[in-house]
Amino acid sequence: MKRREFLRGCAVGAVGLAVSPVAGFAFPTVFPHGTTIYKPEKCWSGYTLFGTEVESEGTVLIDMNGNVVKQWKDICQEEHPPKLLKGGYLAGSRRPTPEKKGRVWGDPHSTDFVVVDWDGKTVRHLPSAGYHHDYQFEGSPVGYHAPGLEVDNYKGKILILSNKFVENPKITDKLLMDDHLIEVDKDGKIVWEWLGNEHFEEFNFPPEVLETMRAYPTFSMSRTPGMKGGDWIHVNSASYLGPNKWYAEDPVKYKMFNPENIIISCRQTNSSHIIEKATGKIVWQIGPLYYPDTPWLFNGEEVKKAYKKLEQIIGQHHTHMIPKGLPGEGNIMIYDNGGYGGYGPRNPGAHFGWSDARRDYSRVIEIDPRTLDVVWEHSAKQMGLRNKYQFYSDYVSSAQRLPNGNTLITNGAVGQLQEVSPDHEIVWEYISPYYVKDNGDFNLVYRAYRIPYDYVPQLKKPVENAVIPPVRETFRIKPGA
Repeated sequence: MKRREFLRGCAVGAVGLAVSPVAGFAFPTVFPHGTTIYKPEKCWSGYTLFGTEVESEGTVLIDMNGNVVKQWKDICQEEHPPKLLKGGYLAGSRRPTPEKKGRVWGDPHSTDFVVVDWDGKTVRHLPSAGYHHDYQFEGSPVGYHAPGLEVDNYKGKILILSNKFVENPKITDKLLMDDHLIEVDKDGKIVWEWLGNEHFEEFNFPPEVLETMRAYPTFSMSRTPGMKGGDWIHVNSASYLGPNKWYAEDPVKYKMFNPENIIISCRQTNSSHIIEKATGKIVWQIGPLYYPDTPWLFNGEEVKKAYKKLEQIIGQHHTHMIPKGLPGEGNIMIYDNGGYGGYGPRNPGAHFGWSDARRDYSRVIEIDPRTLDVVWEHSAKQMGLRNKYQFYSDYVSSAQRLPNGNTLITNGAVGQLQEVSPDHEIVWEYISPYYVKDNGDFNLVYRAYRIPYDYVPQLKKPVENAVIPPVRETFRIKPGA
């Protein structure tokens, strides 16, 4: 079953009227779009980049007041995510011809990976790369700005997340659309690659997970014409760990945090993993089960009650290590969607055991990777809201730590971008007005990035005007207006 089809059959999160759009089960039909809240004195202001998911609109760059300052209609038309590099360069997918939307490396039906300059001239091109969900440039471990780790090296190595069709009877008798990590050098030559199915046994999935996975490996139609495959783990983010305090402190004890190692988020298995770059082996893992009595090993030793502190993670996105130079550096941040995910025994909400874990709210968590202690959490509860589903995006979404300690959150299913302070105040909010009308009427944003002003020398720094929303309780639309 496709995620969007599942979404239509469920109660869908939405935005609240007029003041602070938040997720809820009853979808309002009228609510403001664009920038709805902006407190300049409390924000880390800059531009914000996101792909619209509307085929004809592509990618937009907005200022803090929601004005579009640049648009690239042929980059990331429905693919994601676009990224902006210092100097005004944009990276993302470009279709060689309109029908080529594939996500398989080297397949003629796949999209190209490109970097273009401010004027749209291609300065780097990887044909038929077919990337999906993520990629990283050498020198920038997570693809967003951190002091000393600027996103500016499009000429060096690139880590690409793509797919490959494979067979592995140990997993299932069905064809798999496996996740394929590829690193290319400055000349586009493959210098490292990794396939998930080849490390199947290292995932240490319990028997009840394997049983359901074998029968229902998320088998669905791909974007490659005529091809179906099991999207069995569904990797939705991949980044380098980058320089970090743990490895600097003790490179033997914290070998798993080698800056070259790669951390991935596996949405369908409710698990996240660190891949040792030198060997390809999985050397750190959380999930798929988070029961209080589930053992969690770190450095070969069990950490008592680690999962009791963390609690269940479901359908997560954008698992990454906060880069050096930012508040919380070295901790791992996750957008824990909730919604649905996992494999296991059937239950009343999952009759076949596929996506057996269900939860109707989201949270953003920051954890110590050595203990799984929750260092910071943002959710409806932390915002003082009664209903947990008032912060909810059951698929896509992300979180970016900003230099002032705020966090830019993409509640992607409802097209909502929020900058929140460490104490959970919403200091900036934007609702995407870009709707896909012919396939469900949705304004999905996969992942947004806050961009420093000096990354774009082509533009004059805009005037920043505060946006103060009206009082929700008294806001009315006048008849005949």
